[in-house]
Amino acid sequence: MTAEIALKGGEGTRAARPRAFVVLLAVTFLAFVNYAALLSVVPLWSATGGAAGVAVGSTTGVMMAATVATQLAVPWLFKVFSLRAMVVLGAALLGAPAPLYALSAGIAPITAITVVRGVGFAFVVTAGATLVAELAADGRLSSSASLYGVAAALPNLAALAGGIWVAREWGFPVVFWGSAAVCLAGAVLALLLPRGRRGTFHLGSMADIRHIAVPIALFLMTAGSFGAATTFLPVALRGAGTASWALFAASVGLVAARLGAGAFGDRYGAGRLVPVSVLCCAAALGIIALALTGAHALLVVGTALLGVGFGACQNDSFVLSIQRLGEGRGGTASTIWNVAYDGGVGVGAVTLGWFIGDSDYAGAFLTLGIAVGVLTLLLSVVPAIRNRR
Repeated sequence: MTAEIALKGGEGTRAARPRAFVVLLAVTFLAFVNYAALLSVVPLWSATGGAAGVAVGSTTGVMMAATVATQLAVPWLFKVFSLRAMVVLGAALLGAPAPLYALSAGIAPITAITVVRGVGFAFVVTAGATLVAELAADGRLSSSASLYGVAAALPNLAALAGGIWVAREWGFPVVFWGSAAVCLAGAVLALLLPRGRRGTFHLGSMADIRHIAVPIALFLMTAGSFGAATTFLPVALRGAGTASWALFAASVGLVAARLGAGAFGDRYGAGRLVPVSVLCCAAALGIIALALTGAHALLVVGTALLGVGFGACQNDSFVLSIQRLGEGRGGTASTIWNVAYDGGVGVGAVTLGWFIGDSDYAGAFLTLGIAVGVLTLLLSVVPAIRNRR
């Protein structure tokens, strides 16, 4: 699979790359304010309407399913839309429907609205990640990817944690309308991106898929861990302040890890951080489980470690996938990577909801942490030991 952008002439010259990249970062930041603010608020809103367990998790799972389904249509989308049009339309679809949540807390209308937002989110992240691979300065792919990741992660510092607090203190409609306005501002700003750039998409050989299968699978597990925590911690924790601080710690860890992983990757090469970061997520889920049994002081430690693991794996797996597929195939790697990101977040939320059906919140987090740890050992550590022998 390949996605290429011919950056020649006009706004696509090398001199225009920094300006276009800054615009992309700004648009990404604004779109992710909407995404982060509603990531935990929508499940909480559904819980006020009577949803529980798998139903609550499905509010995240449905959005990610819609996102992944749309990303699978990338070959057709690249033929119909320019990359700029995808970002503009995606930001509009992500933001405009958000106020409609206030009309009902029923699971059916929430699901319908979320599907539309999931399609918009797919447009934004697919086109955005493809542009990163093409606009990155020579020899600075890892650092450029980390800056893009930070633009996507920074909204978590205020929006992910703050959305819960605002919803409980000022009301859910404030979050819905505010996140919509910010995202629509991003849609307008996206009009400044380079015009007429289109991607092409071509399915490659199975050898290509095997080159990136393990890092993508490991990254999917970190995304699942993060999606499970952001979906259910606000429901499991009664106090708005407790949930907000926990999610804030996760966001700080995520941003710091993405910046650190970018610098580390440019200096030492990509791929070294992937297995370690997944094990961090597994340990974090265990710590969160312990915190939910009464050791509340550990909650911030667990969520911060979860953010670190997820952030480091984001950057390292993204760059490693691009490098393993080879020059000119950034769109291929970014599309597969985004499917793993969004699919993982959704699957993690639904899986934890299923575990909660058989146990309490602490037991569900512990079970998920053990599963992630065991799968990580099977996918990375054991093959590495075998190869050395």
